[in-house]
Amino acid sequence: MAQLQDFIPLFLNGGWIVAIIGAAGMLARLVTSKNSEDKSATQIISNMIASMVASIIAWFILEQFEIGAMYKAIAYGLVGLNSPEILSGIVKLSTKFAENPSEFISNIRNGKLSSTPIKRITNKPKPKK
Repeated sequence: MAQLQDFIPLFLNGGWIVAIIGAAGMLARLVTSKNSEDKSATQIISNMIASMVASIIAWFILEQFEIGAMYKAIAYGLVGLNSPEILSGIVKLSTKFAENPSEFISNIRNGKLSSTPIKRITNKPKPKK
């Protein structure tokens, strides 16, 4: 694992392009949105900034792995495309953790990732008359 000071020159030498790839992913999402007229200018700008930040975070994570550059670029674009959902999920998880860390950890250990129970559908045989 590389040190943080090793990433700064890497980022300045070409890692910054990841922010543009993430923003392009968000731009593609906004352009193809069915209700794009409902978005205000501030929402569009905040979504673009969120996509850039999320893609940079993904760059810091993926830069340490031996993966082809095209696969990494696809991952950065997808992170930018889905950044509102990714960031809201992270906020939701961290809020649950902050509310009760011990319960959160015990739920994770027991395989209970959500606080809402999952309704299981089983096919029970019908009783014979």
